[in-house]
Amino acid sequence: MPEILRPQIVDFAAYGVTVKEAVPFGTGGSETLLMDCFYLEGSPAPRPAIIWIHGGGFTEEWVTRLSRPEKSFLALVERGYFIASIDYRLAQVDPFPAQIHDAKCAVRYLKAHAEALGIDPDRIAVWGESCGGQLAGLMAVRGGIEGFEGEGGWNEFDSDIAAAVSWYGGFNIAKFTAMQQDPRFITMYGGTFAEKRDLVIKASPITYADKPLCPFLAMCSNTDNRVPDSQSQEFCDAARAAGNDADFLMVPGQGHGYFEGDAYYDKIYAFFDKHLK
Repeated sequence: MPEILRPQIVDFAAYGVTVKEAVPFGTGGSETLLMDCFYLEGSPAPRPAIIWIHGGGFTEEWVTRLSRPEKSFLALVERGYFIASIDYRLAQVDPFPAQIHDAKCAVRYLKAHAEALGIDPDRIAVWGESCGGQLAGLMAVRGGIEGFEGEGGWNEFDSDIAAAVSWYGGFNIAKFTAMQQDPRFITMYGGTFAEKRDLVIKASPITYADKPLCPFLAMCSNTDNRVPDSQSQEFCDAARAAGNDADFLMVPGQGHGYFEGDAYYDKIYAFFDKHLK
């Protein structure tokens, strides 16, 4: 079983970490959207904030905001970060772009409540895995993308972020030809590829690689059987060619799931420290 399906478990109370569970942050259609928040009461405010966006192909009901790298959450909280792990509508409830609407709503919520939460609204980043990494790629576009903001709440605030990390994100959905034959694709995008071609292109971060982006770090394994590492590489190459700060880190032999090895996590922590501190 890939590590992604075995969420890490940390006893945060043992480390003095405050955890606020099931905090409502907006609405998605008829659903109340929830996040879990993690921070140290004594850490200096205003803190930089990181939003974790889970994967699951927009459809897997067992992958939720509780599916998260809690060891990394602890390490980041101890470095002075505020962490929010969010849920979003699954595609069987509402197809894309509902998921990007909800993720952007989480950013706006943090900005709207920055003073009460003790965070800096100008130092908010996202970290997503799999389809959450796809969302991170879309959220990295400075100034946003037309039609992707949504009406979930706090729309007087923008959803620009300061940095983004993607683990094995899908950056060019049109190239997933095998997935397009899967009935789940119709659930994800509300129709066949032929019917939703324009939406699929709009949902692909590669479409915006030549636009101004926030600093970006993409990681993927060369043995990932779901998302080829070429997707991350091509996105970062195109983004750098356009003058953006975008780095790709290939993780050899680790497939599709939480990576093993402190060095890979140290890269993430250093990336956030560089762009949020």
